[in-house]
Parts: sequence; C-alpha cells; structure tokens
Amino acid sequence: MIDEDQINFIRRNLLKYLMEDYLPFPVNKSVCYEWANGLNLKKGGETIIYTGCSYQLAELGKRFDEILPTLSKFKGVERFSSILKVFYKPRDTRSYKILRNIASVLKSSVDFGYLYENEPYSGTILLEMGMIEEFREYAKKLIELFNSHGVKRIITVDPHTHYTLFRIKEMFSSSWNVEIVNYFEVIKNIKIKSEGTFVFHDSCLYSRFLGMRDSIREVIKSAGIVLKEDEMITGKETSMCCGGPLAPINKDASDKIARNRAEALKTVHNKVLLVCPFCYANLSPYVEAYDFAEVISGE
Repeated sequence: MIDEDQINFIRRNLLKYLMEDYLPFPVNKSVCYEWANGLNLKKGGETIIYTGCSYQLAELGKRFDEILPTLSKFKGVERFSSILKVFYKPRDTRSYKILRNIASVLKSSVDFGYLYENEPYSGTILLEMGMIEEFREYAKKLIELFNSHGVKRIITVDPHTHYTLFRIKEMFSSSWNVEIVNYFEVIKNIKIKSEGTFVFHDSCLYSRFLGMRDSIREVIKSAGIVLKEDEMITGKETSMCCGGPLAPINKDASDKIARNRAEALKTVHNKVLLVCPFCYANLSPYVEAYDFAEVISGE
C-alpha cells in the first residue's frame, strides 16, 4: 500500500492534468479520439457518443498505477509532463475496435455526433479516490464544455463514465439539463448478432448502483450468446468486484481480488464476458476475457 506522501503526489498531479487538459495522465490527447478516424461521425451535435476516454486509458491507467508512487520520490519530475503530452501516444488498438463496433451498431438507428479532440475525460478517478471537492470543481468544467457544444443527449459506453455523469447530474441538476443514456439502453431495440457461450462478470456499477443487471443480460442473450450462471458466483447478491478501483491505492490487494474473482469465474466457464474496460484490464491477466462489444456486429 502506498504512503501518504505518494497519495498526495498522485492526487495533486491528477487534478493538475485534468484541469489543464481534461485528461488524468500526461499523454497526447489523440490517444482518446483516434478510434473514430474513418467512421465519418459528424463533429458535435445535440446527441453525442461519449467515451469518457475510459476504454482508451484503462490499460494505460494500470501502468500509471505502478509508476506514479515511484515517481513521487523524484523532485521536479512533474516538469516532464509537458513533453509526454506531446510525444507519448500509447494506442490501445483493441479498445479502438470495441468503440468502433459500438458506434457502428448505433449508427444503424441513431443520429449522433462526436466531440473528437474536444472530448473530455469524465473525472471518474477523482470520484473513486474520494476527492469529492476536486470532483465537484472538475464537474463544473465538464458542464461548461458540454454546454458550449450545445450537447443535449449523451450516449455513454462504459459503466464508470455513465455513473460519473449520473453523479454530476445529481450535483448540478438545476444547471445541467441533459439526457444521459447508456448504449445498452439504445441497442436493446437494434438487431445485433453474436454467438458463443460465456460466464458473465457483472460490472458493480451497472449491477448494484445503476440497476441494469437484468436489462444488460437481456441484450446479451437476444444477440445469440449463451450465458452460464452459478448463483453463488454470478448471482445478484453474490457477484464480486474485479478489484480495479482499488489499484491506485493498493495494487497488491487489487491484484489478489482479481485473481480470486477470475478463479471463481473459471469454475463456471473458461471464457468470461464483461462490459467494462477496467474489469477487463484487471481480470484478463488471469482468465480468457472478452468485452461484449468486441464479439457483436449489426445485422
């Protein structure tokens, strides 16, 4: 577990990067929006697809979880962040494929745009590290950005971004009149196809906090996927966290939770289906895992 000085270093730099560039880490911003190249999505509009940079940064976040506590021991290391923002472009092609699949399915029935280089990170990490006052400050900045682009309806694609926007709307209900929907709510009326047998790992946020456990399973099954269940492992009250949100503070404990969860899932089926980039990042070292959006296609 990291010490107080390391935590303060992480907290200070997270807020600095977010307030400067709308990203939690010092990376080139193209990392977040290049997935959309060639899809001919219109720029902006009242309805947008919003990735919150979650899929694109999930694997990178694990790397920063490992190195940030060490970097805190070197004085003046923060000044190198301006160099990283220009030259550091770690592209996650798997996440790009997932986002392109989601956008392609949505395009069959929804008119939406994308903010491209103006798309901000959601602020999830501030919320999950308990930095509530900093989160509130960043949320005001997000609202101003969305309002400046005339956004009225936001389609989210991952549970952490969706829950974060849900909390922002709770905090600022009087000043932010926007509809927030998840892509599962949109594609439930779209014919999509897939195949295969999996055990499903529920996202804690979708299942416990947003009440979407059953509706997501309905979409998965209607696509043609068979889900294996074990009430003691995949039940509503018994399903466990992947350990991901704990990683910035205690990576060893996070990894132990992930290993235990993966071993439990493997007793039900050897292939795991999930719908969260952070669950994938934490569980995939220990089990064969797939995101729902990488095994589907529109008909």
